[in-house]
Amino acid sequence: MIHSQKSTKLSYIASDKFINYISHNIDMQVLEESSFRRKAITALGISIVADALDYLAAPLFDLPVVGDIFDVLTTSLLYSITRSKISTAINTIELIPFIGDLIPTYTISTLLWISRESRKNNKTVVPYRKYKVMNKVSQRL
Repeated sequence: MIHSQKSTKLSYIASDKFINYISHNIDMQVLEESSFRRKAITALGISIVADALDYLAAPLFDLPVVGDIFDVLTTSLLYSITRSKISTAINTIELIPFIGDLIPTYTISTLLWISRESRKNNKTVVPYRKYKVMNKVSQRL
C-alpha cells in the first residue's frame, strides 16, 4: 500500500512537471509566432516600399553613390529585422547596376525568408527524454 502511494505521488510529480514543461513551450511558441508575424509584416512592408522607390525614384537612384547608399541602408535594415544571411546575399543583387534595378529583389528575398521561417516554425520537436520519463512512471503504476 505504501509503495503504491509513493508511486502515485511520483507519477503526479512527473506529470505535473511534464504539463508545466509543455505549457511553457506552448507559451513560448505563441510568443515566437507573434514576434515572427510582426517581423514578417515589417520586413515585407519595408521591402515593398524600397522596391517601389527603386522604380519610382529611378532617376535619383541611378546616380552611383546615392543608389548604392540607399541599397546598403535598405539591405542592412532588412538584415537587422530578419537576421538572414541568405536574404542579405540576395539583396546585394541590388548593387549590380542594371539587373538590380529591374528585379524587385527586396520583396523576393523577404518572401523567401518568410517561406523558410514559416516552414521552420511549423516543425515542433518534443524531447525524447520526456517520453522516456513518462513511460517509466506509467510502467510503475
